[in-house]
Amino acid sequence: MPRYSPQREQLTSNGIRIVGSAAVDLAARAATIQLAPPPPNDRLWVARFKVRPRLGGGSPVPAILKCLGEALRSEWDACPAVTRDTPFTRPQARFQGISWDVIGEAGAWRGELIWRHPHPVLAGTPCTTHLILDEQQHAATLTLIAAADGGLGGVRGIVGAGQSRPTILDTLQRVVVMASDGFEATPRMLSESEVAPFVREIMLSDTRGWPVAVLAPLEDGGYIVPPEQLAQELFGLAPLYVMDRHTTTFKLTDELGDRRLSAYWGALRVYKPEFSCADRSDDHWLLMRDRLDDPLEQAALIGKLGQFAADRLVAIEGVNERRSALERAAPTTVVPSTPRPAVHAESLSLETPSAPSPAQPPVRADASAGATIDAGPVLSTLAAAIQDLGVHMRELAGTIGHLVSANADLADEVARLRTATAIRATGTNAMERRLATIESLLKPGDIEPPVVALDEEVGGEESDSLPTLSEAVRQAGSEYGDALLILESAEESAGDTPFEDVDRLAAVLQAMAFVARRRQEGGLDSGLRAAFQELGVDYRSGIAKSTSDKLRRQYQFTGADGREYDCPEHIAIGPKTYDPRHCLRIYFTSRAPSEPRFVIGHVGRHFKVMTST
Repeated sequence: MPRYSPQREQLTSNGIRIVGSAAVDLAARAATIQLAPPPPNDRLWVARFKVRPRLGGGSPVPAILKCLGEALRSEWDACPAVTRDTPFTRPQARFQGISWDVIGEAGAWRGELIWRHPHPVLAGTPCTTHLILDEQQHAATLTLIAAADGGLGGVRGIVGAGQSRPTILDTLQRVVVMASDGFEATPRMLSESEVAPFVREIMLSDTRGWPVAVLAPLEDGGYIVPPEQLAQELFGLAPLYVMDRHTTTFKLTDELGDRRLSAYWGALRVYKPEFSCADRSDDHWLLMRDRLDDPLEQAALIGKLGQFAADRLVAIEGVNERRSALERAAPTTVVPSTPRPAVHAESLSLETPSAPSPAQPPVRADASAGATIDAGPVLSTLAAAIQDLGVHMRELAGTIGHLVSANADLADEVARLRTATAIRATGTNAMERRLATIESLLKPGDIEPPVVALDEEVGGEESDSLPTLSEAVRQAGSEYGDALLILESAEESAGDTPFEDVDRLAAVLQAMAFVARRRQEGGLDSGLRAAFQELGVDYRSGIAKSTSDKLRRQYQFTGADGREYDCPEHIAIGPKTYDPRHCLRIYFTSRAPSEPRFVIGHVGRHFKVMTST
């Protein structure tokens, strides 16, 4: 027999089950609860902009409200028009919920939008876009905040934070002109003669409160990432300066006095505020050319800048805070003093008590026979206790957050050590097997090599139980599906390869999954080459520029969905020979658009190159 009747249970839209006689009433209240602004610890990306109309004068607010309404209706067909004077709400659920609130009049007006929606990239992750639009005499300021439940932990790390950049920002830029700290979303070119004033007046300025980004060209001209695209990604977080020629990078190095603080060879350097020429090079973010075109490395940088802004930017007060401030500042009417009515202790509830009429006598609470209690001090004590409890809860949450972070770092280090140990162990075992084979060949007489004799003694049943190369690849695709996307071509090529060391291949695929996961979380501060080197894996970032188009077609593969992948990156296994029994190549790409996993297109023989046969 069920403990509770179905009539005494209610399930809210956000999945909370309420049980009891008051379930219907509480569920109705829960459905009308407005969204609350995300707490500071949940913020991932914060920026503030000055806004003006694209054409003519006047206020940009009408164009912004129209743009917001169109964006909201793309998700909620029944969304009412977003206006200056009509607030509305949509009940909160896991992946939906809208609150639009306003206060004031034209010329001294504020609007606040809280919009809950799915993460732009990460499936199954809810996000909140918090927008505050403030108008003062046709001058408009827009504060835009992206947040997620649990902050960084809710989006799986700093890469997810960078991918949380609000998409509404791109839409708003098409209808109004926006500027952050005086900079629009366009790069500023730096010539050789302009470097010295730039270093002196911008980089070394004591008044600079925000990071500044500097992009270097390649040696032969051009840029790894189009400057316009990069300036758009950094908009609101750091203005972008672009050096026009390779020789300009030498001038920047001379002005800074330390090449480790400079940017050259296509790199992007972001200098934090309070920069000085005596700083350590790792105090300021740097993306070298081989990392700048990696979408996850870009997202990690955006995430770091977004967190930097969230920690430093003082968020403007929302509509509720503004309304409370106005109520506190409003003059109060002096009335004759009357005794404060006492409230019966057992009558305290979530319901708002009706105001007593002037003729009513004060309500007393009988704590014991003939005793009365004034509820005022009781409520004051209760409020103070709740406030203290809130402080303790925040401290406890901070401590738990530190413990979770430390535990994650420890788990990551343990996984790295296990992976590195597995790689070294398989390498040692392979070397011992080859030495044993060589020793057996050097012995006099007609003694068969131990490996052959072992195979003959074991027989077919034991041999069939050993995993094949294609089975190892297939198992890795199943076990590391969150980190590796293994195409059918990789399984087929593995089946056609006589490579003998299956254990070493399995260990290398495990290492690739480990590096891919760290990359997804933004934990590769030193790049892919260094990450693989730590694990004892030989990683090559690409192929020679002189490779012909005919040979380059070897590295192109097609996924099950028909998508094309170019896989020039590769892992080298075995000695520097082309004997397929001892030499293996894993060709993959880490830079497939909109794909955070490593995409593996080939596991098997070394491809044909100019120096091979």
